[in-house]
Amino acid sequence: MRKIKNIILIILLWLFKWHLRIIYFFIKLFTIRKKRVFFLSRQFDSVPYNYQRLMDELTKDGYDVKVICKKVSSGVNSAVRNEKKNRKGNKELSSTIKYYFNLYKQMVYAATSKVIIVDGYNIVSSLLKHKKGTTIIQLWHSLAAIKKFGYQTIGYPDGLNPKIAKMLCMHYNYDYVISGSKAMNKYFAEAFNVDINKVLEIGTPTIDFLLEKNDKIVNQIYKEYPRLKKKINLLYAPTFRSDGRNNADELIKNIDSDKYNLIISLHPKDIAKKDDKVICIDRDKYTTFDFIRVSDYVITDYSAVAVDSCILNKKVIFYVYDYDQYNKENGINIDLFKELPGCTFRNVKDMVNMLDNNKYNEQAFQKFRKKYVTNLNGGSTNKLIKLIEENL
Repeated sequence: MRKIKNIILIILLWLFKWHLRIIYFFIKLFTIRKKRVFFLSRQFDSVPYNYQRLMDELTKDGYDVKVICKKVSSGVNSAVRNEKKNRKGNKELSSTIKYYFNLYKQMVYAATSKVIIVDGYNIVSSLLKHKKGTTIIQLWHSLAAIKKFGYQTIGYPDGLNPKIAKMLCMHYNYDYVISGSKAMNKYFAEAFNVDINKVLEIGTPTIDFLLEKNDKIVNQIYKEYPRLKKKINLLYAPTFRSDGRNNADELIKNIDSDKYNLIISLHPKDIAKKDDKVICIDRDKYTTFDFIRVSDYVITDYSAVAVDSCILNKKVIFYVYDYDQYNKENGINIDLFKELPGCTFRNVKDMVNMLDNNKYNEQAFQKFRKKYVTNLNGGSTNKLIKLIEENL
């Protein structure tokens, strides 16, 4: 039965692919390409910061800019990956239908744009054959790839489904892929299945944003949470896991609230557990970036927030209680115990002991920071604008 379902799915995807390609052929035939930049995202429903900053600069310089940010159904994402997920029936079906009709608008903008910028896999950018001279830039929404993603995860239990990836032309057509450091280029090339020469360690506008002082948000946080001025601040920001595990309870139980403020920033898909001992970030008001600014240490696992924290020179701690399991299920690109010795822990009590005795390995951290962030002088936005202009 399962085999029959998979065959039916592949047939439906084949029909989906080719009917879009036929429609796009006629859209290209009856449209004229302009000196336009088209920003496309299925990661967000609102315009992400990286896009907004580039759009503001391009608009200021008189360029024609279009943007579509439309999240795809989580059920579709789960089908592309080998994730086990409880689907929400009619709600997901409705979302998928709306996304399908939005594809027509995406195709019109793609056919009439000289440069297309994406921040993840998009059907329109990768599945279709574009007009000659169209440039597609993959501006991945993270600066680093500590955990494996994309094509790197094929063969892993939680990884990409190879048959669907092939059928949907996963991550095809990129002319450039943007990474945050030269050390990450190899992993980005593997994840997007491109020649390493197409990967440019320009960085994203996020770097410039973090390097800029933001006293307004810092003062606002201190005003709302005055206790953050009185103790050592620990921010816990783990990566998302499909089974929901994050071990936040272990930190709450073992970290002395008389000595430390524990701030928790879970992935948007996770539900934060309320506890008077901790501060859970209100995502309607603040971002993880906002609280990195007021933190002394940032505790994470395989999330690129580690590199974001490095930009602000905040001490990073890797709490990897499920290191072997995660490496087996998803894959990890770098050996964290070698990259950040003395700052990487499987056991929360060992981590707390290091903090209590003030034995953080600052030398290892600075080496890690220098290796994985190569744009600490800023200018990433200007470099990207120059790249876009060169291809208009």
